[in-house]
Amino acid sequence: MRLKIETTTVRFRVAGTARPKKIKGAPYITPDGRQVWVVRLTAMEPDRNTSETIWVEVAGEEPELTMDDLVQVHGLTFAPYVGKTDHKIVRNFRADQVTPLDQGRKAA
Repeated sequence: MRLKIETTTVRFRVAGTARPKKIKGAPYITPDGRQVWVVRLTAMEPDRNTSETIWVEVAGEEPELTMDDLVQVHGLTFAPYVGKTDHKIVRNFRADQVTPLDQGRKAA
């Protein structure tokens, strides 16, 4: 089950550039042929005076992001699952797209 996350009051800052997601050393490709990228973001909630580091998976073209820039996360979902080997819950965030904040405003 995927849970859609409301992000209107959350600010996101790039904490690490996009890296290809790998499974057993090989790049992970979706069934429709898109490569999956992992972006490290700091999610900041000013209303609650808190922040958290999350890793977000994005399928498609490599997100062109700059360290420490603010970004817009489009279609953020949370899809936890149980790990096959350790049987622990794995937090999994996915997004349709991650774009620089000024580019996100132009697209909106």
